[in-house]
Amino acid sequence: MQKPQDTLSAIPDEELAMHFRENGAVLSDEAAVLGMIIPRLLATEGHVSNKSIILSLISALESTNDEAEMEILRKTLGIVVGYTPDDA
Repeated sequence: MQKPQDTLSAIPDEELAMHFRENGAVLSDEAAVLGMIIPRLLATEGHVSNKSIILSLISALESTNDEAEMEILRKTLGIVVGYTPDDA
């Protein structure tokens, strides 16, 4: 299994990856979520994008009833969306 730091290198959005690297201690739960999602995306799609991460997080939110897990997923989603530029 990849370490979160190794997984973050697969994120093409350097600012998003840097945010997780610089705040690793505070965002350990959120980094762990990305550590599960990113390898899955690489295996199924061959690449990672903010959009694919967002869609995976939404799917995970829709499939869980665990309140604590939902909170971590929502926080992770908010961070990724915050670093995703709007389509012009």
